[in-house]
Amino acid sequence: MHKDNITCIQLVRFFFDFYEKREWKPGEKPPLKAVAGAKEVTPEALRNLGGFLASRLDRIAAMMEILTTAHSDWAVTGKKDQVIMETESLDFNEAIALLKEKGFRDDEYVLKVEYNRKWGML
Repeated sequence: MHKDNITCIQLVRFFFDFYEKREWKPGEKPPLKAVAGAKEVTPEALRNLGGFLASRLDRIAAMMEILTTAHSDWAVTGKKDQVIMETESLDFNEAIALLKEKGFRDDEYVLKVEYNRKWGML
């Protein structure tokens, strides 16, 4: 969206899920499945989940730092299994470019963009 657009407001929402990636590679198994709902949980399964969560939460924190350093007008909400960052004053293309520049992939977050009219009919 163009910066000087006077007809629309762009609501950008980033969802950072703690437990899951959007896409798992072939042969990869989500570590939470070996613990949550499993009939028998092994110590190795817990260690795998702990390692995954430590790495995942560190990557989420790094993405949040990049976005908050680039733009200060974020509403950040914590949920039981995710963090949500939202803003109406930063173009999503710029935010994605910042994350890609630092080596983050599209499957590490969910991005939702909504457009609302500021006034009248388009």
